[in-house]
Amino acid sequence: MSSPPGPADRIYRLILRIYPPDYLETFGDEMHQTFREGAHEARSQGRLGLFLLRELMDVPQVLANAYWDGWKRKLQNGIQTLQEVTSSDDLPPAPPDGRASWRQASFEMGPFLIAGLLLIFATYLPFDGLRPGWQRDPEFLGKVILPLALPILLLGLSRGLPRWAYPFAGLLFGYQALIAYQTSLWLFLIPMLLASVALALAAIMTDPQPALLPVPLRRIGQSLSADWTRLSFAFYGALPWVILRAFDDSHYDNRTPYLALSVLMMVTGALLYCRSRAKTIQIGALVAGLTFSIWGALLDRIFFAEGLMNWISVSSRGSAGNVWILELWLQWMIIILSPTLLLMFGRALHRKRAM
Repeated sequence: MSSPPGPADRIYRLILRIYPPDYLETFGDEMHQTFREGAHEARSQGRLGLFLLRELMDVPQVLANAYWDGWKRKLQNGIQTLQEVTSSDDLPPAPPDGRASWRQASFEMGPFLIAGLLLIFATYLPFDGLRPGWQRDPEFLGKVILPLALPILLLGLSRGLPRWAYPFAGLLFGYQALIAYQTSLWLFLIPMLLASVALALAAIMTDPQPALLPVPLRRIGQSLSADWTRLSFAFYGALPWVILRAFDDSHYDNRTPYLALSVLMMVTGALLYCRSRAKTIQIGALVAGLTFSIWGALLDRIFFAEGLMNWISVSSRGSAGNVWILELWLQWMIIILSPTLLLMFGRALHRKRAM
């Protein structure tokens, strides 16, 4: 069999070099041989130009699929390595949570009850020395949140991160979000956080002989693997701060019943989550708690801006504020649902690998 024209063969060899090395090592010779045979047949039929054009048009899709398959295979291998180094087979069972007893549920609801009572007393029965605008004062909030949340979170980390410690992590996350928002550092902090996580994962996944992580870290991994909704519960722990932001522009916080209603919805959502066993109900409880808590601020704007009778015109004039509240709800909805979305993505990759 004669060879195709030299320029076409050389160009195709250059195109093959663009493919991933692993893919090229497996399929490169076969692809080149198929091309030569097709080019030879097309040339004999006087359709060589059309054949080369069709081959060039197919290259982008085949190239994208090759890189996608390679990246997916590396990700699957990395997940398997991560599961191996975080194995909890030799660890004692994870501590019980609120699904098993009301005692544990009371521990898990404690942060929301404490934060809710503090919000109610500071709003309706403010003590002397509580200056106006304390809701946006990071120094004042830091004096309250850090001594309350940080020691309990550290205690929880030392005990393998039981579920009652997650809301305190979320409360600290909400406070850090406030600092980042007011100082405009979030554009720096988010990329740095993602880069740190990526470097840590890369160090584990690229180790030719990965060893088990230390026991304290594996106990934390055991806690996360026991129930993936715990990450969403942790983000839900920032809800007291979210309520403060939602009521940020209210001029009559000490008169509105809707802040107390938002606190009640927050605590109710936490209770339903702690006692529910089905993961769909757990996520639904967190979503409902977030939604009704923020909707309390929306009702506050409608009922107290100029009165209930004019709620249509008020809603029209205050549309910018209403949109801001809806944006706040959407942001935290995405944050709370992000573990679920990541889990669905991981399961999809696992199913494709099994097939």
